[in-house]
Amino acid sequence: MIRVHIKKTNEDQITYMSISGHADYDVKGKDLVCAAVSAIGVGGLNTLDKLAHGTVNDEMSENKIEINVIDFDTTQQNILKTMLYQLETVEYSYSKYIQITKQEV
Repeated sequence: MIRVHIKKTNEDQITYMSISGHADYDVKGKDLVCAAVSAIGVGGLNTLDKLAHGTVNDEMSENKIEINVIDFDTTQQNILKTMLYQLETVEYSYSKYIQITKQEV
């Protein structure tokens, strides 16, 4: 299962996002849930790098993406919220394979 963990302030600002695991929806190379989540994660990191460079610390490995906000910015928050909404759309259709948890900090 893919696990997404979000930390948000009570003002609804995302401070942290992690995406980890494998969906096991299908065999490697044909797993559309993993492909969708990977596209959202990598695309989001690329967008943060281009449009909100320097406002987050991020780390990516084979099965994990981790984003820590270091300086709040409207553009960055819009990108992170878009990533979250896209991940929630995947979760809505494939809840056996992806789980999103949110924590207020």
